[in-house]
Amino acid sequence: MYLVYSLILAAGALLASPYWLYKGLRERKYLGNFRQRLGWHLPAVDSSRRPLWIHAVSVGEVLAAKPLFLALRKNCPHLPVIVSTVTITGHALARKTLSEADAIVYFPFDFSFSVRRFLRHIRPLAVLLLETELWPNFLRLCRKTHTPVLLANGRISDKSFRRYQRIRKITTRMLADVNLLCVQTPEDGERFLALGAGAEKTHVSGNLKFDSPLPTAESESHWLGTVRDALGITPQTPVVVIGSSMKGEESVFLDALRAVRESLPETRFILAPRHPERFDEVADLIRRYSIPFLRRTKIGTDSNTGAPLLLLDTIGELRSTYVLASIAVIGGSFLPFGGHNPLEPAACGKAIIFGPHMSNFRDLAGIFLKAHAARQATPETLPSALLALLQDDAARRAMGERALSAIRVNQGATAKTLELIRPFIP
Repeated sequence: MYLVYSLILAAGALLASPYWLYKGLRERKYLGNFRQRLGWHLPAVDSSRRPLWIHAVSVGEVLAAKPLFLALRKNCPHLPVIVSTVTITGHALARKTLSEADAIVYFPFDFSFSVRRFLRHIRPLAVLLLETELWPNFLRLCRKTHTPVLLANGRISDKSFRRYQRIRKITTRMLADVNLLCVQTPEDGERFLALGAGAEKTHVSGNLKFDSPLPTAESESHWLGTVRDALGITPQTPVVVIGSSMKGEESVFLDALRAVRESLPETRFILAPRHPERFDEVADLIRRYSIPFLRRTKIGTDSNTGAPLLLLDTIGELRSTYVLASIAVIGGSFLPFGGHNPLEPAACGKAIIFGPHMSNFRDLAGIFLKAHAARQATPETLPSALLALLQDDAARRAMGERALSAIRVNQGATAKTLELIRPFIP
């Protein structure tokens, strides 16, 4: 099985190499971490102490890792921790929010030779995978080197469940190589069991993201004051923050902007595309709409002071931007992308609107809808949903308070997860 998998992986990498080379040269991505992901140019580590290796694929997983990382630092202060990511945005966020880690690296390609180099160099006491990041060769070589593999904050979306079911034999083999599965919900646990995970090592521990530190006065950073000044935002100004928009959705949001501003012309919008390589593409789209806008990176040099729209073309600033919001709109949910995590605006006590496509966060969406802490809209009803909340201060504030309350009620996953993984990190 592993030989066939490795041959398919190698053939796929060879066939796709022209595309990735083009992407790397055009968008300045991938090439910078390519050699490290092959197992070369790894950072120096203290060979006298075996670390815990935490793997967080991208931004969402890094945010989930943070409360557990802080708990480990407090309860196991002498345990070295190495963090790996796959995406450039996740790597940048890890360097910012998990800066106390002993090293931050890119995760290896799932070739046996690159995984072996990593394992020989890092010599991890255990590997902790965030959410669902299963690679056959990596798991097999961890088993062969007697390196425990732990899954924290595990979840399986509808799409992933169908995909894993199609390769059931491989999935069952991978799950056999995982020593502990800490999953978010009973439904996630049932899905892992249906795919072959052992009941004795599968535990429902909750969602770590509920335990992320709540925003404090520190969120009111200097740059938010700069944004207020640039957009002309006062305490009475309605502000809509649209987080993590995906390709094709920006037209929906720009149409909503036009409709809302016909009734409330003082409203300001902040639009944050999900992927940095799309910043210029989205800027071009806004120009075609003839909407005056500012780019976050151009504040201070652009003449469009007081523009109705800010394009947030930076990494790692969206969470603090929600502090400015009257309403937060969840991107990725108005077209079939599966949605994004609504916890960040909820943690800021903001009213939330998301679209009909929240399959990747079905349980979270259900929690907020049941608590009347969020509203669901379609592309067609988004303008009216925004106007209804913007024109009803009491309803909007009550939604934000219920969202914050829903977070507090569901906290506790960090303590449960730490208790379960402690036997593997003596």
